[in-house]
Amino acid sequence: MRRTRLLAIPLVMVFLLACGLTNGISGLATQLPGILTSAPTAFGAVETLSAQQSSSNCPATPTAPGLGISLDQVKTVLQATQQFVFTDATVNGQPASTATLGPTLTASFPDIAAGFSAQFIGDPCNIGELKISLPRTDQQVTADQAVGLIDALIAAFLPSGDQLAVISWMSQNYGSIPVGGQAQTTLGSMQFTLTRSQTEMVLDIVPAK
Repeated sequence: MRRTRLLAIPLVMVFLLACGLTNGISGLATQLPGILTSAPTAFGAVETLSAQQSSSNCPATPTAPGLGISLDQVKTVLQATQQFVFTDATVNGQPASTATLGPTLTASFPDIAAGFSAQFIGDPCNIGELKISLPRTDQQVTADQAVGLIDALIAAFLPSGDQLAVISWMSQNYGSIPVGGQAQTTLGSMQFTLTRSQTEMVLDIVPAK
């Protein structure tokens, strides 16, 4: 039996919504450490949530290559509160599961909800690629909501310290990438590439080389 991580209410998302998304992602980059250290009551509430067990035939130690992410675990966490809805299919001949927003997050992120998707591609026991697509406009609200939504998603499989590092990186780069440009970083065993087209941002997560 595999033990899943505690379902966490992403603190950055809560902060953004509470502030009405008024400060923008550039200010968020400098405020993140304070947000996490000054919210003990929020952490206390998270710790009271029940951890759920997931029946899985996956090995305790994932075999390489991959991101070390179990799709079964991610689904257990993200579907527990109906934040995300998953649809299973294939992508380029590989098994894949695509997450879209459930009613709660659709209401919280109305400006980007319709165009959001997150594809977990490859071996369900050890996902090989996570491809997240988000609508992008020149309006600041779409950038603010995108950072909060990514935070909600990665909370299902990243430790809080790594989660903070990713969101800090995104908040520093999301609004400054020009059309056709990209930003890239490596965190542990994962490589993050953020690219922008005229109407879309794509965050591609693959094993670090």
